Amino acid sequence: MAVLKFEDCATNRAPGRLLRRIDRLMAAYVASRFESLDISFLQWIALKVIRDGAATTAGELSRELAITTGATTRLIDVLENKGLVERDRGKADRRVVHLAVTAKGAEEVVTLQHHVVDAWNEVLADFDQDEVDRTVDALVQVLAAAERVVGAANFREITE
Repeated sequence: MAVLKFEDCATNRAPGRLLRRIDRLMAAYVASRFESLDISFLQWIALKVIRDGAATTAGELSRELAITTGATTRLIDVLENKGLVERDRGKADRRVVHLAVTAKGAEEVVTLQHHVVDAWNEVLADFDQDEVDRTVDALVQVLAAAERVVGAANFREITE
């Protein structure tokens, strides 16, 4: 079992700080590639996570994007007005609003994903394929371990 040492948590090596810095830098960088488009990077992410099934309701989308429920409602309104997302009130519980990407929305995800991939490829240009694969695999493993240790229920409480 691997163990972090205190020196591994120095400011320039602290895993949490590194992940936050990468997320902030890349989110801003990729968002800049969407500035001249009719859809924002946040709107694209919302479409992608709905299309991929990571969020199927407004509440799940709010948690996934780490934004307020009010901001989520406004985001869904914009996407719906653009014809990219549809709301569907659940038959079993009409309080639950299910989200679905329209054909136009799915097309937008595919059409615009090169902006995200190109940005990451630019950043990872000095990595060989094995390093990229290992990095992504390690991040997937870290996320799974964090979710297991923290627990999905606890995460919901923390983010709500």
